[in-house]
Amino acid sequence: MNKRYLPIIAAVLIAMSCTAIVPVLAQVVTLPTFIYAAPTLTVVTIAQDDQARKTGVMWLATTEATYTAGTSPATDVMSQFKILVSYNGVPVTPTSLYCQVVEKDKYNPIKDRQFPTENLETVPKDVSDWFVCKFRWGKPGVGVLDVYYVGPGTPVSIADYVLVVGANYAVGRNTVYGTDIQDICILGWPVAQTTTPDWIITKPDGTLHYIYADPLSNWGAVPAVVWKSCEDVALMQRAQLGVPIPWN
Repeated sequence: MNKRYLPIIAAVLIAMSCTAIVPVLAQVVTLPTFIYAAPTLTVVTIAQDDQARKTGVMWLATTEATYTAGTSPATDVMSQFKILVSYNGVPVTPTSLYCQVVEKDKYNPIKDRQFPTENLETVPKDVSDWFVCKFRWGKPGVGVLDVYYVGPGTPVSIADYVLVVGANYAVGRNTVYGTDIQDICILGWPVAQTTTPDWIITKPDGTLHYIYADPLSNWGAVPAVVWKSCEDVALMQRAQLGVPIPWN
């Protein structure tokens, strides 16, 4: 054999061997799987008015009598919440924040029932314009939220409310979003064992701040009734004020 053909023959044999091996290797070699976590903006709020029931609480008068007369200065129309906004676990001051509030009303349905035996339905109603939210930061992403009620002081205001706190944060050209949900209970008056506030504090401007240790706790003298639901208290107070459950 002419030696000058040996390099050519060797190259052909190598190419043939590679062609035979590649399919075999393709069957046993697996590529690693990569998991990419999407950027996350997390909003956490903690109610301060009633930490045991984890809800905000407001009331429009001290007692049923003063509520009906509309003469009581002992109102509390602010709910307080702690707030934490974090981006991928790191506290950050959001680019913007907003609040949405939905009132939960009870109706007795006579048409458009969800099923034949439905006799009580919950109807949500957007009442965001009845509330004002104020955020204040102690450090990036960590602060407090004060929610003020500025709506009508009528029996229709007594209800269980859904508070949604939303935030967005700009990351380069992108924006990430986060939300949290809270409860706010607006009463006509505190459902307490006594109508006398547990403590009264005089503020620097001379006005008084009334404190009830547990405005959602006991009602009546003996036996005491311990209320567990804002919705039940709201229905009870509405009934006392002559506001029945409406038809829908």
